[in-house]
Amino acid sequence: MKLCYSWLRELADFEWDAYELADRLSLSGTEAKVVGPLFPEFTGVVVGKVEECERHPSSSKLNICRVDTGSAVLTTLCGSPNIAAGQKVAFAGPGAELPNGLRIHTVEKLGTKSDGMICSEAELGLSDDHSVTMELDRQIKTGTSLREALEIDDWLLEFDLTPNRPDCLSAIGIAREIAAMTGSKVNLPEINLEEIENLASDEVEIVIDNPDQCPRYMARVIRGVRNGSSPWWIRKKIYSTGMRAINTIVDVTNLVMMETGHPLHAFDFDLFSVPKVLVRNAREGEKFTTLDQVERSLSAETVLITDSVKAVAIGGIMGGLDSEVSDKTKNILLESAYFNPKSIRRANKHLGLITESQIRFEKGADPNNVPRACDRAAYLMQKYAGGKVFQEQVDCYPKVIEPVKINLRPARVNQILATDLAAPQMIDILSALEFGVRTGKELEVTVPTFRPDVTREIDLIEEVARIYGLDRIKSADRAAGKLVTTERPEGRFHETLRELLISRGCAEALTNTLIDPAKDKVVSGLEDHVKILNPVSVELSVLRQNLQCSFLNIISYNLNRKKEDIIFFEIGKVFLPSGDELPSEKEMLALAVAGKEETVNWDKGIHKYDFFDLKGVMEALVDGLRTGDLSLDPQEHLFYESDRSFDVILGGTRCGVCGEVSKKARDQFDIDLPVYTAELDITTLQKLASESREFVPVPRFPSSVRDIAVIVDTNVFAEQLRSEILSVGGELVRRVDLFDIYEGKQVPSGKKSLAFSLEYRSDEKTLTDEEIDETHNKVVEQLKSRFSAQLRS
Repeated sequence: MKLCYSWLRELADFEWDAYELADRLSLSGTEAKVVGPLFPEFTGVVVGKVEECERHPSSSKLNICRVDTGSAVLTTLCGSPNIAAGQKVAFAGPGAELPNGLRIHTVEKLGTKSDGMICSEAELGLSDDHSVTMELDRQIKTGTSLREALEIDDWLLEFDLTPNRPDCLSAIGIAREIAAMTGSKVNLPEINLEEIENLASDEVEIVIDNPDQCPRYMARVIRGVRNGSSPWWIRKKIYSTGMRAINTIVDVTNLVMMETGHPLHAFDFDLFSVPKVLVRNAREGEKFTTLDQVERSLSAETVLITDSVKAVAIGGIMGGLDSEVSDKTKNILLESAYFNPKSIRRANKHLGLITESQIRFEKGADPNNVPRACDRAAYLMQKYAGGKVFQEQVDCYPKVIEPVKINLRPARVNQILATDLAAPQMIDILSALEFGVRTGKELEVTVPTFRPDVTREIDLIEEVARIYGLDRIKSADRAAGKLVTTERPEGRFHETLRELLISRGCAEALTNTLIDPAKDKVVSGLEDHVKILNPVSVELSVLRQNLQCSFLNIISYNLNRKKEDIIFFEIGKVFLPSGDELPSEKEMLALAVAGKEETVNWDKGIHKYDFFDLKGVMEALVDGLRTGDLSLDPQEHLFYESDRSFDVILGGTRCGVCGEVSKKARDQFDIDLPVYTAELDITTLQKLASESREFVPVPRFPSSVRDIAVIVDTNVFAEQLRSEILSVGGELVRRVDLFDIYEGKQVPSGKKSLAFSLEYRSDEKTLTDEEIDETHNKVVEQLKSRFSAQLRS
């Protein structure tokens, strides 16, 4: 929404310039910014009076005009169809410069010297109307600077309003905010109606068939209007909002809408079939032609305004072509109504028709502002169109909408805001916003109906906070007080997991908990799923029992877009069936690696990810959490390749699975690269994790390193040999590292060679060679006995 600065100055008393006003409004929750000057710059244009006007002898389209500029009478040529003697006009004399960069000079055309230019609004950058001369009020003094006479030097402000503040969709609504901040009152526009003796109720009848959709409908009858051009002050305000000026009647309804926030509609009353307004719902598929000359098919939820014979408007959205006000209109039926926001929203969803009226009614207009908006428009039509306003409003309001009342506890306000405001300060703030307040142990606050967003005590607290000044409320360095909720241990543990994994170069994934049951059956072999009642599609119809399908889906998505550096993790829930009960929920941590490393350095070739990259991530996680040693136990799982499928064991506790995803599972997602994943139970991880650290002193005695290479069957894992070495070596074997794996000519088929480095050390003394040999030989004998290992010479 846009408004000019001077409009707000009329309605509220303040001393701020446009930029400070925008800043203060933004701080109070009504975001505003200064777009720039309202109108473009021009110089040398004055108010001129046309003394003479006669047709040019050589042209049927040009007139020769003599214009009094206050200091001289100049001759000029003018082709405007509305030019006439006696008019006050905008005159640009020699030396004047217009917004388009045109500089005015004396010229000769068709044998006549022209000493200047009579301007249209478009030529001055005031509007896009270039069809006629800009005709000014004849009371303006001749020779006055046009910028001064029309108060053209003004600023344009733009408001970015939140959807819950329909009360600010008007100049008065913004002025109310300003008045609350300054402690003043809104200067409401003048209404000084002079009604004739005739009663409006004798002229028109109003019937509402659907009071739920249209709770209130009011009308005034105005006869004998002269529908011409609006005065400049009305056009200026309308231009500032971004709308076009059309004629007095339409301009007045638009002005009052932007002024009060309440949309109105003026009908040509002579075009009614019957002097009756019947408000009803449209019939499904009923046709109606709107003002934009488009025939529209209506839904049964659309509110129609009819004359009981034919439709004349879509309620709250747009008028009809058959009752449109024109320059020939003499008699007006002025509508001021209130429509249910839900009804307008449904109708607009069907029609896709966005109008200024629809926006205001959909967000929530004020049902009790109907009379004032109606009277304001009637007064302006009386004053500027010469209309005779009939006595009284014809008001159909079957069930009055009463203001909401809310109890406000001053102590609660200070508790929430961490302030020490006194109750009278709160009353002053709320009263300035036009809330009614009754004092007592608690404050009983009556919420005006122009504030449909205020329904709870916390909403009132917000009102106090923003007008008191959010910048005046001290900020805290940490959470404290009675309202603080301590962080859950699970939440802290999740953050620890994220920090550890992100430090290892992993990216966090957020996937859908809904999966395709057909794909999951292939991937995990599960058929008993938790189904949802109203799935958007078959592909998203069940809750997942593991994270595999979700991960394969996003891996496929990334690979298809040439993103081949995949190291992902997700902290997510799985849902396990519990018969007729609600499903059991478990939090799981999933890891996935696939593709190749994107970074290629001169000293390192392309690195394709494999299972050991996944294992490295898990080892880093285990080290960070201090859960105990990581070991892998070969176990078959349907979604992994049978020879690369493991249970994950931490400190002797099984807590998950890992392996290479089977080709059958990958084919379901069109993945042609190896994918390695792990899925760990977060609850188990958290139980095993330790924050304690063990101090290890610097060794007092030297260590000795011995290497051993053994040939074993290919199905024997290095971890099995390492565990056995540590078990047999006891306290003397301090470290066992695998440094070589070999399969080739020198090793029999079906065998492999594993080479380990063993560090021997005692905390009590320096070990002798004999003591080391004794333990080393025990290790060798145990490997031979347990794994049929052969020493490799």
